[in-house]
Amino acid sequence: MPTFELRDVTFSYSESPLLDGISLTVGSGERACLVGPNGSGKTTLLRIAAGGLSPAHGEVRIREGVSLSSALVPDPSKASGTVKDYLDEALKDVRNLLKRFDELAALIGQGSASRELNDEYDELLSRLITLDAWSLDTQVNETLAGLGLENLSAMGTSRLMRELSPGQQRRVELAALILSKPTALILDEPTNHLDEEATAYLVDKVMNWPGPVLFASHDRAFIEAVATVIYDLDTGVWQALVTAAGGGKLPGAYRCRGNYSNYLVEKRRANAEHQKIHAAQQGEKKEIRMHRRLSEDIALGGVRLATAEGKARKFFSDRAAATSVRRTRGDDQRLEDLARIEVRKPRNYSLSIALPDVKARPGLAVSARNATVRGRLRPTTFDLSYGEHLLITGANGAGKTTLLNWIAFGAPPSEIDAISSGTISVSAKVAHVPQRLPKASDPGFNMKIWEGGIGELGSGILHPSMWHTAVPDLSDGNQRRAQIATAVSEKAEILVIDEPTNYLDLATIEALEDALESWGGTLIVASHDRWLIDHWEGRRLNLEPI
Repeated sequence: MPTFELRDVTFSYSESPLLDGISLTVGSGERACLVGPNGSGKTTLLRIAAGGLSPAHGEVRIREGVSLSSALVPDPSKASGTVKDYLDEALKDVRNLLKRFDELAALIGQGSASRELNDEYDELLSRLITLDAWSLDTQVNETLAGLGLENLSAMGTSRLMRELSPGQQRRVELAALILSKPTALILDEPTNHLDEEATAYLVDKVMNWPGPVLFASHDRAFIEAVATVIYDLDTGVWQALVTAAGGGKLPGAYRCRGNYSNYLVEKRRANAEHQKIHAAQQGEKKEIRMHRRLSEDIALGGVRLATAEGKARKFFSDRAAATSVRRTRGDDQRLEDLARIEVRKPRNYSLSIALPDVKARPGLAVSARNATVRGRLRPTTFDLSYGEHLLITGANGAGKTTLLNWIAFGAPPSEIDAISSGTISVSAKVAHVPQRLPKASDPGFNMKIWEGGIGELGSGILHPSMWHTAVPDLSDGNQRRAQIATAVSEKAEILVIDEPTNYLDLATIEALEDALESWGGTLIVASHDRWLIDHWEGRRLNLEPI
């Protein structure tokens, strides 16, 4: 029996269902990842699985004795006390077990032993050994340090939760999840706010988790490292293949065995097969309809009927009509049979970026000579030829954004405390996509666009239904698409993108990377995305931390 199971789960925040008939199972030892477009309901589904939401229809089945992670940990953004208070609340069940164990030991030591007390003592001892409860304080410090919160370990736990940044709060929450040691671990975007070392620590914890894990993530390297099963909520292509084979409706989520690489291969194969089936079916439908029109023309009887008279005319007329009816009925039956297995036109969930056609030419597009910003960017020198692609990496605080902004705006930071030296020369028009989401003052976002939407600039990038939506009213993912659309519309020879995979869903990330990889212009990207870094084929520049 699986550790927990969702059966035919439906949920809606409005008249249209967000989740419709979702069924999935996660067994002991499985690490299942939810993937799908932004807004497909991954977070909602995780909350339902954890018991934080009740489905409108369907059920969640949990094996007896199984504890779920999110049921044990309070919302860190609402915590009013210290870090220690928050962790104590999350770990109160373990601490209560320790307290009860001490009480039992004292009673037994005083000669109050009974069979019931001895049985409870033995059972409790077994549970505490499994939880490694006597080293709980050490575990707290180690887990905080492992997640990059060394400053909060030991005496640092006296800091107030409200004084922490949102990223620090979420890491404290993640630490509490790990420390509470639920049977089943449920995580939503767990690597957000984690650096490379903290992510590696989390990978080790998840890989060695004794029970099942269900999570959602846009971190492809993390999915690749830990997932054993992927549930795809974007079932359109999978449903098309099932329909073409004469099957029924999928259970709202398609199960792919393996890691992210396995999923990509399977999804790309399915997309190609969907395209092939749709083209073949539309060709067949066209042929049947053409044949049917010819069948209807047969009823006219042709030249022989037109020239016949008397009984001969009736003979040819009756024969033509009978032939026409027989053929049209056959064509109608073929169309009916085809309709039962006909697949929808493949939908394009991804970007279709019409990047400007940049002609190859000699010379340097960007040249940096000892570009330095005190406290932000160490002396940096490099040359980038026209058409080259450069990936800039480095730890947080190494100056990646500072360098990209200097290139994009043609000048070093202008803040009062920003003391710079050296030069950066740029020899062509630059378009820039910043790390953050757009502001009304950004290039390309005048008040008309900010309040009335980006219009046809979004062609191929943003769904037409959102072209006239005010930019602040778009989701984070669609605001990011709007930034890409306005940058592309500038038809620049140099494109600078800071953290291109931020805010985007997996399908969009893959499409964006494919488009950029084949572009003939000059590309400069800064990223901490391990998957992008590991698969980058252009030049690289690693910035040393300050």
